[in-house]
Amino acid sequence: MAKTVKAFAFGPYRLVPDRRALVAEGREVPIRGRAFDLLLALVERRDRVVSKDELMDLVWPGRVVEEGNITVHVAGLRRLLGSGIIATLSGRGYRFVAPVAEVPAEDGQQPRPVPSRPSPVQPGVRSGAETPAPAGATPWPGDLPRPLTKLIGRDGDLDRMVSALHDSRLVTVVGAGGVGKTRLALAVADRIRRCHPDGNWLADLGPVEDHRLVAATIAAALGVDVGGGDALRVVLAALAGRRGLLVLDSCEHLLRAAADAAEAILRGCPGIVILATSREPLRAEGERLHRLQPLGAAPPELAVTAARLADYPASELFVERARAALGDFAPGDADAGEITRICQRLDGIPLAIELAAPALQAMTLAELRERLERHFELLTAGRRTALARQQTLRATIGWSLDLLEPLERALLLRLSVFAGTWTAGSAAFVAECAAGEDAVCGLIAALVDKSLVQADLTGVQARYRLLDSTRYYAAERLSATELAEARRSLGQWLVKAYERAEADWPFMPDEEWFALYAPELENLRAGLAWAFGPDGDERLGVELASLTEHVWGELSLTGELRDWFDLAISRIDGTTPPEVAGRLWLGRCGWVAPRGAQALHAAQQATALFRASGHRLDLGRALWRQAWQHIVAGRLPEAWPLLGEAEGVLRERRESKALISLLRVRAVAHLRDGQPAAAQADLEEALLIAQRLRSPRDVALTLGSIAELHCAAGRMEEAIAVAQSAPASLGPAQARSAWVQHIAGAVASYLLVVGDIARARPIVAERLAAARIMRLPHEVAANLERLALIAAVEGDLTTAGRLYGHVRSGHARSGTVRSIGSQAVHDRLLAVLRARLSPEAIERLAAQGAALGEEEMMAEASALGSAP
Repeated sequence: MAKTVKAFAFGPYRLVPDRRALVAEGREVPIRGRAFDLLLALVERRDRVVSKDELMDLVWPGRVVEEGNITVHVAGLRRLLGSGIIATLSGRGYRFVAPVAEVPAEDGQQPRPVPSRPSPVQPGVRSGAETPAPAGATPWPGDLPRPLTKLIGRDGDLDRMVSALHDSRLVTVVGAGGVGKTRLALAVADRIRRCHPDGNWLADLGPVEDHRLVAATIAAALGVDVGGGDALRVVLAALAGRRGLLVLDSCEHLLRAAADAAEAILRGCPGIVILATSREPLRAEGERLHRLQPLGAAPPELAVTAARLADYPASELFVERARAALGDFAPGDADAGEITRICQRLDGIPLAIELAAPALQAMTLAELRERLERHFELLTAGRRTALARQQTLRATIGWSLDLLEPLERALLLRLSVFAGTWTAGSAAFVAECAAGEDAVCGLIAALVDKSLVQADLTGVQARYRLLDSTRYYAAERLSATELAEARRSLGQWLVKAYERAEADWPFMPDEEWFALYAPELENLRAGLAWAFGPDGDERLGVELASLTEHVWGELSLTGELRDWFDLAISRIDGTTPPEVAGRLWLGRCGWVAPRGAQALHAAQQATALFRASGHRLDLGRALWRQAWQHIVAGRLPEAWPLLGEAEGVLRERRESKALISLLRVRAVAHLRDGQPAAAQADLEEALLIAQRLRSPRDVALTLGSIAELHCAAGRMEEAIAVAQSAPASLGPAQARSAWVQHIAGAVASYLLVVGDIARARPIVAERLAAARIMRLPHEVAANLERLALIAAVEGDLTTAGRLYGHVRSGHARSGTVRSIGSQAVHDRLLAVLRARLSPEAIERLAAQGAALGEEEMMAEASALGSAP
């Protein structure tokens, strides 16, 4: 059959025996002597299984060679041709299973000319009968695979690696599975190929299972015949005196053998440079590491437009792969948000992005994002030509987990319960490691080395994290019992952590406190969700929730504060300790809590519970908060005794942020009671304490109160200047916080009172949107009333009257009074309405506004936030 057939056709390939050529799409595919002979033998005998012994006789006739040579060459053929071509029948041999057509010579496709190469065999000797290559046999120059797709987001890595290869002869690209190590290594090799005139070779160690075959695999990549000799000796002889680049790909499962081979080559072949890829370092002599990170994605808080998707490599890659799958893909601004969230969920891992994008053939972007937020099962359609362990994200991560030492694997699986970052201390607690934190630190370092854990060393303490995909598949390996135990341990750790947070809060500088405790937020959410879930521990959840008022407040997550505290309060029973119940009630009556009868009730409950428990600092906080509810309701006589008792309690201890709050509350009471000098004295003391405690938040809030003092005295320009200076001491996150929303709103009030609508309008629009997001109803009302004044001044009396009525009815229901600045806006609004409308018309419009819900009123007022 082989003598009469000129070519065999399968898939896109033509195998031409007479020319010893494999052709695809008009181009010759590089395939070397023994690999060609093996492929031809299998194609010619495609009607049956060919045993290993028969293949040995056909490919290495009369030679004694290791059986592993067949394994290496078959793996190479599979990588070249793709899966589904050559089948392995365990214990029997191999069979060529792809459909084959016999075609005449003219259909065999003449290949395009390729550069002539030194033959790896002796001239005039057929491959099947060749004699062993002499020492120092000339290797093939090597054709590295040319990428079929654009390299995205790796320009900086490419430059740094090229520079590293000028300074070091062994550079290892280290990174997580699927991060693109091989792709980058091939791009580097392509860029510097002219620096290596004798060749560039790729030795793919991925398919190799036996460490003894590493040298043989390198020899196969060089195109030299090992025969029955020492493979490493043959490699050294082939590369001696050569100037070339050798890429050792996928070394992580053969580290010792790969390191030994690399060191031997570097010592014996001074013209050879080695570029390796691995999930952990080889630890070979002279090795230089390049840690490859995931592609950058837009930060969660940034609203990315379609035009800016290409600014972030992760979203740029997603768009490119989506276009490849769909043919036409032009995302709009709304789509850009979904793409950004998808890339964030996939942690910028190129493999994950490449697996996810084709799913758009069957679903929308929103559906893809929603499914990925639940699980990663969509990420299963890998390239058919990839190794089995690289075809899906689960297989890629599972391969990494299987390579771990037992203690490393056990720790990593337990760490999968952390939803965010963690410290060595929290890891030791959750892992329940008897050996202690030092031992866990060593294991974490090993996991960082293996690219399974990411380290952040920029903060006040080292923090670590798992990529979302790693965490998901690691958690799958925990039994239900193990998972429940790990989640309980996480909940217990969080209780300990936030006990410290609450104890530290009154005295610790804001920045230090924030750096220590804010990073636990995602873990906190996970811990609370588990504790209040069907398999959780509600008592643990109630205790944990009670310790979190300040972290929610500092991160402007007042809606979550309210939701978790309400849930925890609903689970209070006779076994709940009074200090736990007290903290929960206290969290429902703070600065940013809704005002009215419910807040007063919460403050009264907290006061009674802290009297019973003996927690003096918390009692002082409960007392001033109870007084505050009376003040905003206009009941000053009820407030004064509470303020006096609170001062006595809080001055028992050293200066605290709780004392600052008390002084600010008392200043408001003095101001409303017609005692501005006493109010000023309280605020001056509060400002000094805030500065000593290094609390920018309290500095800003106190300045906001001083601005109100100026407003009450009619010094509007001073009020504007002081209020505008208040946020200057804050960082970007705090400047957006719920604590200082009313300061920016107060600036708008002062501007409106002096008639500066142009400057006030954008502030009001921004503050209204923020107040709705943060679920601050009193701030929503204040900004709607500011919009009413704008409408009235600009002549839209109908909208102004309705907004006036809507806000007035809300104040009547809550029983609260306005701040000084808001009262000034209200007074001016009423003056404008009375000057232009009859009392009957005002009341008619006000009744219409009172009947409208917030969403209806927002729709009517929406146009007022934009310049006319």
